[in-house]
Amino acid sequence: MVLGAGASGQAAARYLCGIGRRVLVADSRPEPAIPAASALRSLGARVHFGGHPPSLLAGMALVVTSPGVPPRVDILRAARREGIPVWGELELGYRALGEPWDRLVAVTGTKGKSSVVTLLAEALDAQGTPVRACGNLGEPLTALAGSFGPDQIAVVETSSFQLATIARFRAHVAVVLEVGQDHLDWHPDLADYRRSKARLLENQTATDWVVGDGGDPVAHDLATAAVRASGARWLPFAGPAGAHDPEVLLDSESVLRRDGEETRVLARLSALRLPGRHQAKNLAAAAAAASVLGVRPDAIETAAARFSGLPHALEEAGSVAGVRFINDSRATNLQATRAAVEALSGAAGGGIQLILGGILKGGRFSDLEGSLGRVEGIQAIGRTKARIATEISSVPVEVQGTLEGAVAAAFARSRPGGIVLLSPGCSSFDLFENYADRGTRFRALVARLEGAQGGRR
Repeated sequence: MVLGAGASGQAAARYLCGIGRRVLVADSRPEPAIPAASALRSLGARVHFGGHPPSLLAGMALVVTSPGVPPRVDILRAARREGIPVWGELELGYRALGEPWDRLVAVTGTKGKSSVVTLLAEALDAQGTPVRACGNLGEPLTALAGSFGPDQIAVVETSSFQLATIARFRAHVAVVLEVGQDHLDWHPDLADYRRSKARLLENQTATDWVVGDGGDPVAHDLATAAVRASGARWLPFAGPAGAHDPEVLLDSESVLRRDGEETRVLARLSALRLPGRHQAKNLAAAAAAASVLGVRPDAIETAAARFSGLPHALEEAGSVAGVRFINDSRATNLQATRAAVEALSGAAGGGIQLILGGILKGGRFSDLEGSLGRVEGIQAIGRTKARIATEISSVPVEVQGTLEGAVAAAFARSRPGGIVLLSPGCSSFDLFENYADRGTRFRALVARLEGAQGGRR
């Protein structure tokens, strides 16, 4: 059985049907909401939409669950009670590829995963190493089955959802970025979220590497505890390191690695064109992992120079009457919103109008208070709009019923040199299909404003 008919479920069903297994795909959504229904049938899979009652488990030898399905749903509990193995698509993909741990790099953390995966893949590519960026970014790992060559490296973005359902998955290089609060609408508590992140490290051995944010207490503790248990080598890319540990550090001009003697793994931080301390740390993480893989500094610099950011991540959306519009819809947790506001504060001569809100996945909006110095107003949207007005007191908050109303109000209150920033700090599913839909609608609203203003910039 494959639970979930999204991209991961489709990849799992395609692989399993292709090796001759009998497959049932079950999804809680009604069939009209699933464009892939006919394609799944054409593979030879049976389909069941509109729910997944435990009675579907009859005759099943394996359940492959998609990342969005919480582990506490009745059918997964029933499968475990009946002794039916439950794997995530990440585990299935790992086994489908022949468990190529020595050619896997996996990245996890609360913020920055996609950027680090992209930077590292670009660096490997610049050096001429065949590479696939996959997992939670791009194609599912299972989709590589049949096309993953013996000389290729896979750089895999791994979410807490995916890691919660691994068994033997192992990465030769595991990168642990800052671990904050996120997905507490899926995990029962913060401890469970952190345990899922730590699972990335549980199958490593003394031949493997852990590259971690030594400046983040949670990431540091998760990584060092795992290293003590496995004997894996520990390479922190920020914060204090032990006397005998290698260490990767940012300085004013470069990223260097200390292994008894200093080695520059990246000569010019300025090669990265994107603003913000968080982007510099992402580059340091990628450079540290790249150095373990033997990537040359010039290839890392090439990757940094190529990297123009990800769609919907601090993306320029337009400029009207001297006001910049920034689309950071990818910011689905408060940690990401804080980083965005801090990155833009130096460039906002006319202050920042922040559009905030949606479905909060952990923390409190008051956690942003210390970062709002350049924010002159907040337009609150979505399910949490009233809560934002209650929890934030240092900045005027206006409650809006729609994104359109929020954009109009933010623009009306902006001054030339100012920024209207969509960085919601929340997931999007209360008002939008996903974060990309939210960002696309924001860009369309900005384009409409540009037209109404006669394109004045």
